[in-house]
Amino acid sequence: MTSRDRDALAALTTVRAAEKAADGYVIGADDLLDVRIPDLTDPQAMVGARLAPSASAGTTIAPAPAFQQGLRVSAAGDINVQSLGIVHAKGLTPTALEVELSRRLIVAGILRAPQVSVQIAEYRSGVVAVIGSVERPGLYPVTRPHATIADLLWAAGGPSKDAGRVVEFVAGDGPRGGAPIRVDLEVLQHPESHGSGSGAACQGVQCTDLRFNAEVRPGDTISVGPAGSVTVDGWVDKPGAYPITRGLTLGGVIAAAGGHLFPADRTHTTVRRVAASGETLSFDVDLDAVSAGRSADVPITDGDVVHVPAAPERLAPWALWTVAREMVHVGGSVLLF
Repeated sequence: MTSRDRDALAALTTVRAAEKAADGYVIGADDLLDVRIPDLTDPQAMVGARLAPSASAGTTIAPAPAFQQGLRVSAAGDINVQSLGIVHAKGLTPTALEVELSRRLIVAGILRAPQVSVQIAEYRSGVVAVIGSVERPGLYPVTRPHATIADLLWAAGGPSKDAGRVVEFVAGDGPRGGAPIRVDLEVLQHPESHGSGSGAACQGVQCTDLRFNAEVRPGDTISVGPAGSVTVDGWVDKPGAYPITRGLTLGGVIAAAGGHLFPADRTHTTVRRVAASGETLSFDVDLDAVSAGRSADVPITDGDVVHVPAAPERLAPWALWTVAREMVHVGGSVLLF
């Protein structure tokens, strides 16, 4: 994560944490509601029951079924409830809508003690898109208060086996005009290794850092990018492009490339990385310090270019050794011939 990404996410986290979170899913336009009122009969069902031919004279007509109906919330946020007419539902939780419908039934003198049940049959408005390299990409409703980026990732089954470390988060009401904020997946999963202190909160088996784990809101998008590849050049045994696996570090990349050659300057291994803003970052890593445990290894992400330079004082011995090796090789071949 760049400093700009960290600042943007920390600011968004602060703003959203200060907002009063709704106690449950907030109903919005195009949601499908399942409304049940046991004591309110359906007039159409009652008429149909009375007109139906009886098996014999004097047969008692069974009571009409209780009211149950699927109601689609209109673009204006309204539903049309039998006996009550238009009721505004947008912005309410199902529990709050139950209270409102009960109040109206009592005020209208229709029922004295109504038992109203409202459930969401189809979520359409209050959802977050979780896409990319996750087990179950799709739209996920924000059904509980204070749900975070990590919560939605794990609702989608977590990162898939080909997932990289970059999570792009686009806030529907973000301060950067819809520009993605790049979040390190390792920060969301293992904040204890990233210096999190009192800002960490654990739920179940996942522990997240609240400083870099903003609460989600409907309209947000969470995208997990694929692992991709890293290019290794310079003084290694097998330069080339290598696929990135989750948790891959610089030391692992060098090992995958066959290790460094004798002339390599391990104290100035360079990593070039393109940030989300398009800015190219370049930094040196002392692999000797990493091997000795004096410095932490560097995580590798998609598109990184690793260059292992040569130490000038080692080039001459390497050249002499190479020439001697070739002479022995050629001489041995001649003798064998």
